[in-house]
Amino acid sequence: MDWGDKYSHTSFDLHCLLNSLPGDLEFKQIFSDIDEKIEQNATSIEHCIKEIQSEVNKQCPEVQLQTTTDCFEWLDNYNCNSSKSPSIPHGDLIKFLKTLQDSLKSELNQEEVILDLLWDLSCQSSVSFPATLSGASFHFLSRTSLHSVEDDSSMDVQSIWDNIRLHLRRFLVNKLQSHNEIINSQHKIWLKKQCIQQLLFLYPESEVIIKYQSIQNKLLAELLQNCFPAYSRELNLDIIAHGYQSTMLRLYSMIKEDFNTLHEILAPTSTVKFIKETYLDTVAEEMAKFLENFCELQFKESAIRVIKTSKSSSRHRGSVHALG
Repeated sequence: MDWGDKYSHTSFDLHCLLNSLPGDLEFKQIFSDIDEKIEQNATSIEHCIKEIQSEVNKQCPEVQLQTTTDCFEWLDNYNCNSSKSPSIPHGDLIKFLKTLQDSLKSELNQEEVILDLLWDLSCQSSVSFPATLSGASFHFLSRTSLHSVEDDSSMDVQSIWDNIRLHLRRFLVNKLQSHNEIINSQHKIWLKKQCIQQLLFLYPESEVIIKYQSIQNKLLAELLQNCFPAYSRELNLDIIAHGYQSTMLRLYSMIKEDFNTLHEILAPTSTVKFIKETYLDTVAEEMAKFLENFCELQFKESAIRVIKTSKSSSRHRGSVHALG
């Protein structure tokens, strides 16, 4: 095909493309349909607002919503108030926490029951059991003077709650450590995820991650100890490479398990940071440390051989001179 044929073919394609685009009438119809949909939505929203106004005015005679602005302000305040935890009388709160504390001390295997109870109270009854207890987040009614230096009732609640949390923390950490012995990866991930979520219910994320990191670091240290044997004269780089290669599959499995455990619980950046600090940085540091010691040992061995060779040569030259 010559240049003219190509040009005519391109012009034909462009002409077909332009003809396929909507014309003025079609564009007007499209915009008209959009305007109609917007008007329908506006009418529907207006109708919903009027229904809300009517229902609120009927249910709450003391609240009279006259305008759309009144309605939106009332809804905003309602959402804020409904999101707050209900206030708990101080006496009831102390009694409840002491009952939990006594149950943990006197009865065996009550940890799961109490964890489920606290979780249900938090999710279903909107009772707040924060990681760090404070008057602002764990509401209770105190009769202590506002001008006192310390609120003893608050300290009592804080002390009991911390004691309960500590007991449950030990229980969950022991479970978390024992889960590492499970062979089935999917089952292990599910159980670990459950434990970490329960710990996050009791403690701040930063504390939970640090604790879990220490558990995994111990596991990784055992793995690397098998990978990098003790320094010896018989050791060479081939042995090191073989040990490192055989360890990589196990290391990859640990990283994958922790990623699948954490990525639905933590933010992506926190998950990546955990993997990097717990595994990648630790392995790189251990390898650098091992190779440094290995090279130092090799240099010492080379220096000893050089000295021995030098002494042997000196003795040989001395014996030659004596014979001469």
